[in-house]
Amino acid sequence: MPSSHLQWKFSDDGWVLKKEFDKNEYEKFFAIGTWHVPGYAFTDSVETDEKSYENNASLFKKKTDPFNMVFMTPGFQKDYMTDKIHIINPFSPILHHYLDSIPELPKGKDKDYYRVQYLKKVVNTADFDQYLDTEIKKVLQNLPNERYLFSHIDEIALGGVSRWAIPPSVGAKFNQKVKENDKDALIFVDLLGHCRGTTYFFEQSYLRNHDALPEEPPYELLSESARKCEIPLLGFFKSYNDMPVYQFDNGKYDYADYGFETLKSNWYENAKLIAQDYKGCGDVFGINAFWDFSNYPVLSGITVDALRAGLGADTPIWIYFDGNGYARPAGVSPEMYVELVKCQIYTAVIHGATGILFWNDWSKKPEVFDTLLPMLKELNKNLSVIELKTVDKKIDNNLHILIKQDEKGQKYIIATNTSKTDELQLIIPTIQKKELAPLEVFISSFQ
Repeated sequence: MPSSHLQWKFSDDGWVLKKEFDKNEYEKFFAIGTWHVPGYAFTDSVETDEKSYENNASLFKKKTDPFNMVFMTPGFQKDYMTDKIHIINPFSPILHHYLDSIPELPKGKDKDYYRVQYLKKVVNTADFDQYLDTEIKKVLQNLPNERYLFSHIDEIALGGVSRWAIPPSVGAKFNQKVKENDKDALIFVDLLGHCRGTTYFFEQSYLRNHDALPEEPPYELLSESARKCEIPLLGFFKSYNDMPVYQFDNGKYDYADYGFETLKSNWYENAKLIAQDYKGCGDVFGINAFWDFSNYPVLSGITVDALRAGLGADTPIWIYFDGNGYARPAGVSPEMYVELVKCQIYTAVIHGATGILFWNDWSKKPEVFDTLLPMLKELNKNLSVIELKTVDKKIDNNLHILIKQDEKGQKYIIATNTSKTDELQLIIPTIQKKELAPLEVFISSFQ
């Protein structure tokens, strides 16, 4: 089967190392990827008009200049896209096509419960293995680019496009079958769309006192208000400590509010335990949590810490951020919102993230995305500092400080203030700057 023109390995401190097929050396790879390109329309049609082709090529290159990876649907690629690494994410359609073909599975609002229980029974069968082999071979025969990597089922521990967590065994089976067919494959796993809780923890709690999950969802364990919800399975979403994720009222739902300190504690433990149990699903891990990061920028750093605790020191972490204003609060300008996202990004980097991805709400005008691009160009310039050896790190609530050092002994500081309201003191004797404004990012050399 075809193999990528890229080879990958991992450092002992959480970096992806990339080697091009025509190079001899591996180099640190800081991922900057995007799902969709706001303002540019992907199509599967051939651009026969030369002027149209040139205009589209120019637009694509301008919009993707600071990115090194782009999500790509096979058949939608163009010649002018080949310098980007293509992220391919076929696993969710492959899985759900398989489940859709099982006639006895229920089709109602709680169908995902039944589908997941069925998956647990078949995940290690020869028939499921053969199905995955066949589908993965089809993917590899229709690659959009020779430089690519895979993205796993989105939010796999929440259920992806479904309402019940896809089991770790299923995610690991995909990882196994891809690697059997493509030895150089790299798989990124987006674990969660938030870290408040998931049905995975409900299952674990239930199985502490039962031998197996029941054939039907155990609605008798839910409150009456949860059972009346328009999405009936949401009542089974729990934190690691059995705290419900949602509150319910007249069929509607919202996140349960336990206060920020409880949210932080639950967030960390949930992310850590999910990362630990889903580690066999791929090579690089992250989450997306756009509204939570927007409301509480400090969570971007806490998330990295939690994933690191669950995955170990050598597993790379790439975090998703909002690229086009999906979580932009009302009344906040694109410029101010990008400053908020910038603080989230550099905070994640300080805590140990070695890559970032952007999800873009393509229903919105590209005003936030276009404002984001200069900030990402600046980030690319700062990669020479980010990739240096870390010699010190200090985290104090909303103050995050990372010290880097080059081979000649020159030191650099990267610091962020994740408070939206308070200035914080920066007390480092050899640095003139003494305060960080709310959401400020500070990068400088020093002695």
